[in-house]
Amino acid sequence: MPPSTEQRATGTLDDIGRRDNEVTSEYRIFGPPGTGKTTNLTRQIRRAADRYGAESILVTSFSRGAAAELTGRDLPISNDRVGTLHSHCWHALSGPEIAESHVGEWNKDHPNLAITQQRQQGKLEGEESEEEDDDQKKGGDELLARLGRFRGRMIPKSLWPATLIEFDSLWAQYKQDNGLLDFTDLIENCLRDVAFAPKNPSVIFADEAQDLNAMQLQLIRKWGRHAEYFIVAGDDDQTIYSFTGATPEAFLDPDIPDDHKIILKQSFRVPRAVHAFAESLVKPLTRRQAKEYLPRDAAGALYRDRDTYKHIECAILRDAEKHLSAGKTVMFLASCSFMLRPLIQVLRKAGIPFHNPYRKSNGVWNPLRLSSKRVTTPSRILSLLVAHPDFGEDHRGWTNRDIAQWVEALRAEGILRRGVKGKLKNADLDQPATMERLDEIFETGALDSLVEAWGGNYRDLLAWWRSRVTTDFAERVKYPADIAATRGPHALLETPKVVVGTIHSVKGGQADVVYLFPDLSQAADAQYGRGGEDRDSVIRLFYVGATRAFEELHICQRVALGIPL
Repeated sequence: MPPSTEQRATGTLDDIGRRDNEVTSEYRIFGPPGTGKTTNLTRQIRRAADRYGAESILVTSFSRGAAAELTGRDLPISNDRVGTLHSHCWHALSGPEIAESHVGEWNKDHPNLAITQQRQQGKLEGEESEEEDDDQKKGGDELLARLGRFRGRMIPKSLWPATLIEFDSLWAQYKQDNGLLDFTDLIENCLRDVAFAPKNPSVIFADEAQDLNAMQLQLIRKWGRHAEYFIVAGDDDQTIYSFTGATPEAFLDPDIPDDHKIILKQSFRVPRAVHAFAESLVKPLTRRQAKEYLPRDAAGALYRDRDTYKHIECAILRDAEKHLSAGKTVMFLASCSFMLRPLIQVLRKAGIPFHNPYRKSNGVWNPLRLSSKRVTTPSRILSLLVAHPDFGEDHRGWTNRDIAQWVEALRAEGILRRGVKGKLKNADLDQPATMERLDEIFETGALDSLVEAWGGNYRDLLAWWRSRVTTDFAERVKYPADIAATRGPHALLETPKVVVGTIHSVKGGQADVVYLFPDLSQAADAQYGRGGEDRDSVIRLFYVGATRAFEELHICQRVALGIPL
């Protein structure tokens, strides 16, 4: 029978793998926010590797970000033993082409059911799992997501609506004709055809398991029956991927002996004021594992701000800047990415650096990112300013590579000699750029003005360059150049203290101060209004958002539709 809300786990971390496994070899670690689940899971992985050997371990997680968090802990196992469940299945099935990444022909044949193309690697690594804004969806996106949700929850086809059955028939035929498997097929085919986990491990670890759907957890449990034991780690109160089919029931059922359950009860992140608020959110949930969960030994603070996500230039920005000046980290969270657009405009206008380290592929949330694979606008500015003495300890002369990067953004007329950009690409990029080289690149008047600007402070050099970039570059240059001008060149190299993102995107993260916008999309508001399980999933989302706060939680005013926090 399902565990009641009165049940308490009695197992300990030291008991894992050593209890009577006759009933089940599954162990369940519950890790409420900030209780060190990843740290404890890492210890268990090391312990299993010592006992069974590094090649006898398989680690899987919901997303690449969570998997990377584990691999960053210097685990004694190879990287190919750690990955998302989908990536493990993809390898087990010999690397098939993913249908969501090959939708060109589908979109031609079914324009009214067009599907947004996904990056195959992104899909396999869990980077594309975030719920899309309604205004970005194509005609077939919602149907495909709904199909994946119904299949993931293993709902019998006899209970599907007719529109979904019709779409499934078309989509299945398209996959068959083109030799493709979709994201759900990877799990479904492995559940049907692959008896053992890749390389037949002795111990399997599934992290962030509350975000796996019923089919995914059934596969973990199928593979786990052939292992010495397996661990599913997560927190049912943080089940926030309901749109992919994840439910607390999939994580909590079937019931297992109490001595196979371990609850990590002490939070090292959430202070008392935030903890009390967060607990008040989840206690009324219709289904959850009862847990003793203790706050960090600090008072913390909970504030209710008057600003909304649409009007944030007043109190919120002033308050955030006060915290930034004190060296604090700040996080702005919303349920949908479109709600962050006004905030991003204000941050850019104010020249405040921000990023999202949990969604590095999102350029809107990471406008200052530097890349070893391609030239970005911030790297062009750094390549310009590195030669100025004001740059600091890392000051050095320009190389041909530096020149090529910042010259590419310049207008040609009256500034560059004919054919210079092409010649720079063919030059020895690592060679120092001499004055003779500069004379070959620039028209005489432009070189004179460049030398004059270089003779002033670094802001003069930056202003010289900004006034001469092409129209295409002008808008891209403005934000990072403003930051460099007001905060110094190294501000482009430092990790921003402001994180911007949806609640889904920052799961597992934290900041000293969190500003939480309680607004909902129309679909989520309708979901909340239905009550029961649908409402619970919305509450869990904001529970996750609130528990990112290490010191202060600011709950902002909602504009129209939103959860009454």
